[in-house]
Amino acid sequence: MSEDPQATSSQAAEHHRHISLPVGAMDPRKVMDSAAMERVLKAQAAARAQAAASTTVFIGTIVALVSSAFGLVAALSWNTAITSWVQGLAKGPLAPLGLNPTALSFVQAVIVTIIAVVAVVVLNRIAGRFAKQNAFNATNNL
Repeated sequence: MSEDPQATSSQAAEHHRHISLPVGAMDPRKVMDSAAMERVLKAQAAARAQAAASTTVFIGTIVALVSSAFGLVAALSWNTAITSWVQGLAKGPLAPLGLNPTALSFVQAVIVTIIAVVAVVVLNRIAGRFAKQNAFNATNNL
């Protein structure tokens, strides 16, 4: 029993259309040897992994940008609050010194610098503790 050649060519044409090959082209999966097919599959897997890594980097960048924007808004709010506080000090405890606006700006800068240094030191200590804990957990999981 032989198959109908027209039905076979119709099935082949449908298969080529399904895998997006022009009619008459050879199916690369049938032409390639197993080693070449293995290399193609590995290359495809590597390309998918690279695309996933790029997506992760893109999302991380967006998160960092949004976080920075909110940090700027918070910093501007703190600037306003500290400026008001220093102006209140200028009318109260610092009034006998008779500081001019420039001197008040320096007082504000010193106060902000002290707050920033304390905050950075505290955050670095917390980050160091987390890093030590994660390193310890990583060595225990090996």
